[in-house]
Amino acid sequence: MENYITKVEKMIPFKNVKIIKPHVDGITSSTVTLIKGAKNVVVDSGGFADDAETIKKMLAKEGLRPEQIDIAIATHYHWDHVSNFHLFKNARLYKCYSFSSYIDIKNNKTEPVDIKDGFKIMDNVEIMLTPGHLEHHMSIVVKTDKGIVVIAGDAIGRKDWVDLTKFPEKRYVWDEKKYNENRKKILKIADYIIPGHGDMFKVEK
Repeated sequence: MENYITKVEKMIPFKNVKIIKPHVDGITSSTVTLIKGAKNVVVDSGGFADDAETIKKMLAKEGLRPEQIDIAIATHYHWDHVSNFHLFKNARLYKCYSFSSYIDIKNNKTEPVDIKDGFKIMDNVEIMLTPGHLEHHMSIVVKTDKGIVVIAGDAIGRKDWVDLTKFPEKRYVWDEKKYNENRKKILKIADYIIPGHGDMFKVEK
C-alpha cells in the first residue's frame, strides 16, 4: 500500500495540464498546452504571431514567463503548430521530423535523440509515435491523478475524429491506414484528449 500511495502522489495533478492558447473556430492555428510538473512543458506553439501574446498572458496567469519553460515539444512540423517556439528561449525543443532531435534553443544546438514509443520527457510524461497525419508525428501521454491525458496534435485533430467512421479530408492525411491505427491506439489508452484544434474532452469508454 505504501508504494502505491507514493506512486499516486507523484502523478501530475490533472489541473496542471491545461490549454493556454485555445483553437478558435474558423482560424487555422493549433491549441497550445502547458504541463506543470517537475519541469514546465509546452506542447505546440500556435500558428500566428498574435498567438504569442495569448501564450504570454496565459503563462503569466500560471505564474510563469516564457523563459521559464524547460521543455517544448512539436507534435509535428506544420506551420500552424510551430510558429512561436522562439518564445521559449531556455527550452529544449523536441521534434520528430526527418530525424528525431532536440534543439537547445538558448545555445542554438541540435542533438540527435532516439525518440520511440515510451520516450520519457519527465516523470509521467511520455511520447507516443502517431504517424498518419504526417509521416513524422508524435503525441504526448500524461499520467495524471484523474487518468491519462493524451495531447494528440493532429493524430486526432478535432473531437469528431474520435468517430472511427469519419476521416479528415485526404489532403490532410499522409497515410490513411496509419492514421486510423494510431487514433485507435490513442483512444485505447486515453481518458482525456487534447486535440490539435479544440478543447480537452473526456473519452467515452
